Amino acid sequence: MALLRSSSPCQQTPISYCYWFSQPPTANRQHLPRMPFARILRSSALMGGAQVVVLAAGFVRAKAIALILGASGVGLIGLFNAFSGNVASFAGWGLGTSGVRLIAGAEEEEKPAKIAAVRRMGWALSLLGLALALIFFWPVGNATFASTQYALEMAIVALAVPCLIASTAWSAVLQASGKIASLAKVQVAGALTGLVLGLPAIWLWGTVGIAISIFFAAVVPAAALWRAARAEHPSSVASSVEAADLQQLVKLGGALMVVGWLGQLSAYLVRLAIVRQEGLDAAGYYQAAYAISGSLPGFVFAAMGADFFPRISGAKTQAEAHNQLEKQIQAGVLLGVPLIAVLLTLGKQCLNLLYADSFDPALPLLGWITWGVFLRLLSWPLGFWLIAKSTPKYVIIIECLGNGMAIILPVAMLPAYGLVGAATGFFWASLAYLCVLIVVYWRLSGQWIGRGVTIWATIAAGALLLAECWAAGQTNPYLSATPALILGAFCAWKYRRVLKT
Repeated sequence: MALLRSSSPCQQTPISYCYWFSQPPTANRQHLPRMPFARILRSSALMGGAQVVVLAAGFVRAKAIALILGASGVGLIGLFNAFSGNVASFAGWGLGTSGVRLIAGAEEEEKPAKIAAVRRMGWALSLLGLALALIFFWPVGNATFASTQYALEMAIVALAVPCLIASTAWSAVLQASGKIASLAKVQVAGALTGLVLGLPAIWLWGTVGIAISIFFAAVVPAAALWRAARAEHPSSVASSVEAADLQQLVKLGGALMVVGWLGQLSAYLVRLAIVRQEGLDAAGYYQAAYAISGSLPGFVFAAMGADFFPRISGAKTQAEAHNQLEKQIQAGVLLGVPLIAVLLTLGKQCLNLLYADSFDPALPLLGWITWGVFLRLLSWPLGFWLIAKSTPKYVIIIECLGNGMAIILPVAMLPAYGLVGAATGFFWASLAYLCVLIVVYWRLSGQWIGRGVTIWATIAAGALLLAECWAAGQTNPYLSATPALILGAFCAWKYRRVLKT
């Protein structure tokens, strides 16, 4: 799905930074508990610290693959991850999101039973995922590579699928319960352990080692999350499971499964089109640009899923949800803009550092995909609101439309413009998805996104455009980095000012 990848009312927003935000309608204001911007930033920083470690571990693995096997190795890891992600999204039945919504929206005394339902569903879906992965790894591998060359690797990757599904269930328990610190610790421990176990496998066994490293990267966090969830909620283990809770998970999860699977499928089909038309090396360049542009500001997205979604699911009124939505959009922009600026001004250095000098063909793609990621900083909170507050029918319709555009536009522009066309198509698909979500939000809630949010996003986009234009005219990387440093300093100053209020 376009966004599935994943939170208390409090005092009035401090006046020192109140002017950055549009206020809720006067008629609702006296009834609206205020969510301080500082809490959103703190939770984002906490999850961000964990995500930095996770991303660093991922890039160390990618760097090792690029140095040992070149662009084709990076292309392989993208395809392997797409296969496991597709099967996990289908068999996972949207449990990571529907579980959060079920638990977060429940009264405190009802939560053990809700958690027990999520646990039971998690085990059942993990077994289903394993069965499907073992059935389909051979035909999918043959269709992807037009041979059985990578059959063993695909079989090993298939074993990661039940671990991915189990991780979504245990993460949902921790997220919905507000155990963000526990979730962050588990992510860090799992990422480092998976890296330590996976790197020797890549060095010793090449492409088979890539598959083994993917398995380790899935099984280690799954085990750690299981232990953390069990430790945080031991009472839920013995709780009885209500049939109504399972029915709710099945109903909403079915819609989310379709959406999540379409998101994975769209990414897979775009890469498949690139492989068939441009070759495996080209898929590696696209994967490198896509991974860098999405991963550096990825801690913002991680914070949205871990903290914002449970909060928006638990919001009791539309006015409260609207207030949280607008603050989350602006928090995402404030935290993400400096890293977006780094990608737009120092893209070549990022590619060389995180991959290799031979990945320069990915540079023309990086700018377009990065701008698409900036648009997703704005659209993801709206997407989370859609899942938390609308019906499964709306979720399926809107996300099917978004994922359809994510397939059609890149694939349609690929024959005429090559890899740059695929990256440009990603940008236009992201823009169209944002516009659709804004209109849908207005139709369902009766409210437009506030003027303050719109102005803040426009200023951020203008600053990033100026930074990119400045960097394009510079040959010295230190001069190219000047706008990113200025934006980073301003956002850091604003961040510190908010936390002190």
